Amino acid sequence: MRNTSLFATRLEALRKLMAQRDLDAYMIPSQDEHQGEFVPERAKRIHWLSGFSGSSGTLLVTSFQALLWTDGRYHLQAQEELDKDLFTLMRMGLSGVPEPQEWLLKNLPPGKKVGIDPRLFSIDEVRSLRRGLSEGGIEIVSLEGNLVDLIWEDKPPAPSELVWPLAPPYCGSSVEEKLATVRGEMARNRVQGLVVSRLDEIAWVLNLRGKDVPYNPVFLSYLIILEKEAFLFIDGQRLTNEAKDALEPILEIRPYGDFEPHLRKLAETGIRFWVDPQGANQRILELLEEGPRPFESLSPIARAKAVKNPTERRGMRECHIRDALAWVKFMKWIKEEVPRGGITEKIAGEKLEALREGLPYYVAPSFETIVAYGPNGAIVHYRPSHERPTELRPHGLVLVDSGAHFLDGTTDATRTIALGHVTDDHREKYTRVLKGHIALSTTPFPKGTSGRQLDSLARRPLWEVALDYMHGTGHGVGCF
Repeated sequence: MRNTSLFATRLEALRKLMAQRDLDAYMIPSQDEHQGEFVPERAKRIHWLSGFSGSSGTLLVTSFQALLWTDGRYHLQAQEELDKDLFTLMRMGLSGVPEPQEWLLKNLPPGKKVGIDPRLFSIDEVRSLRRGLSEGGIEIVSLEGNLVDLIWEDKPPAPSELVWPLAPPYCGSSVEEKLATVRGEMARNRVQGLVVSRLDEIAWVLNLRGKDVPYNPVFLSYLIILEKEAFLFIDGQRLTNEAKDALEPILEIRPYGDFEPHLRKLAETGIRFWVDPQGANQRILELLEEGPRPFESLSPIARAKAVKNPTERRGMRECHIRDALAWVKFMKWIKEEVPRGGITEKIAGEKLEALREGLPYYVAPSFETIVAYGPNGAIVHYRPSHERPTELRPHGLVLVDSGAHFLDGTTDATRTIALGHVTDDHREKYTRVLKGHIALSTTPFPKGTSGRQLDSLARRPLWEVALDYMHGTGHGVGCF
């Protein structure tokens, strides 16, 4: 149930801060300082301010309106969670819906100011905003602090989970080998330092794992790699003794809060840094202003991590085979138990997760299991709950989307299961989706072809009958 007065009060408090800083609009993205889509509770600023709990969105607040942009995965969810008297839902991807930048150009006159927290926007994002808004005489103002944080009195504390080393048999390469590869790329590009802010890259290059972000085995930190030294910025007390023993010969551990002043100090010594303009936030670029102009390119860690070594490839294959055991047992269980009654979507999801827990090398779910029965299957990122239970019946379709982290790999699978009688409409749409899968998986293509170019192969059987889906066709699955 929406608490209208609560969100109205929070919007009013934010607008007061905006007025004090002579801002005409304030832009709030869903990502955190590390440009992650999935973030700790304390970084869910859009959720706190508006009630929208989806993982992707942009909230724009002006003195007269508050607008939320989100993609097709969350259109229905946002419609349910937002108070329409306070917030306007901007359904990205639909015809006639402008991007935030377009809306600002149309609705703000020249001379107006839009505030941002530079830690929450990538370098490329800020450049694009400034370039686009400058055409309308609108200024982007990079603020020192975050305005939502200033009014968020009961903000959750920073994560305090332990960070631990992933054993060598699951990594395939040691930390020393990975750092040597990175430093080789740095030397080739004539830079003396690399700033790493993406959490998956830090976890991979240091062979460490954590639990700071729900369903993601990462930990809040920054990493600076120099020619002979390296610095990890994290609360050292969170590192297990094994992690400390592994890291101390390789790098220096410093408090998380020391990152910004330390980076500024290093830049002032003349070190030229490599930054990833898509992965590093705008604040990092501002900290480097007193030093040589940074080299900007995709992070060498991202490139190295993308090419799985033999150990990672083997682990990814084997963890999927183990995961399939849980799926087979689950499909047998659901077909036997649903006719007996009492099985809700949430109960079914908990059963699948329980079946995985006994598997070798199991760690945790890789995302919140989705079990969506009947019409609920049409809601992208649907979330079943005990509070609003939907019972499965021995007819129709149930969609199950679920995955797991294992020490040697990560899984994510979606299955549509017939629980009994299905209609001709079910058969036709299921078959059209299947035809799209077959077309996509059997099409040869030349090197350099992008996923976007192949996407229409999966959609064509649906397009033939004027159907489509408002999300991507596929996505990557990592290696824990």
